[in-house]
Amino acid sequence: MPTRLRSTLAALTALVLLTAIGGVFWFQDWRYSLPTPRPEGWHAVPAGTRVTLPPAIEALRRARPGRPVLLHFFNPDCPCSRFNLDHVRQLISGFGSDVIFVAVLRDGPRSALAEKFERLDLGIPAVPDDGLSDAFGIYSTPQAVVLDADGRLHYAGNYNLTRYCRDRETEFARLALEGLRAGHPPPAFRSEATIAYGCPLPPRRRLQPAGSL
Repeated sequence: MPTRLRSTLAALTALVLLTAIGGVFWFQDWRYSLPTPRPEGWHAVPAGTRVTLPPAIEALRRARPGRPVLLHFFNPDCPCSRFNLDHVRQLISGFGSDVIFVAVLRDGPRSALAEKFERLDLGIPAVPDDGLSDAFGIYSTPQAVVLDADGRLHYAGNYNLTRYCRDRETEFARLALEGLRAGHPPPAFRSEATIAYGCPLPPRRRLQPAGSL
């Protein structure tokens, strides 16, 4: 085979491979830029709702009384959760002395996902879901639930308008924490704050609210 022909074939092969790789990345980016389909029967949980929390979270609240809680619904296998890691680290660094951060993992604290989470070394405890996602209307990851010091729902929804968390004006979880720290009522964000993006969670049983405002 002539040298020029071999070079041409090699260049075409490389072009095809690059196009294929680019197509995969484009598809993944497009896929996770779409809202996560809402489960049948889903409805938003109103601010002020109080849910009976698992004993592990209640123990953390008793150990650090008077502090809000941020439940970080996380899946180490979800690309959107991984893109969100730096932003979560910033929140933990900025609010960790005033807020109790807890990761909520779908399949329990001794699972393969929990082992992957531990390797990330976020420095926060992890608990199994045990119906928390359904109780707060969470159906994808990553999502944040902020509870006030009395355990009432202050915010549930996205960390940011974009999965890369680069727009400070739409860092909804951060703004919710800042508002709570300043004594403000639950935020009235625009609809994008609660239109979930990311990896869908399978449906589970729903915990009963313990009360509301």
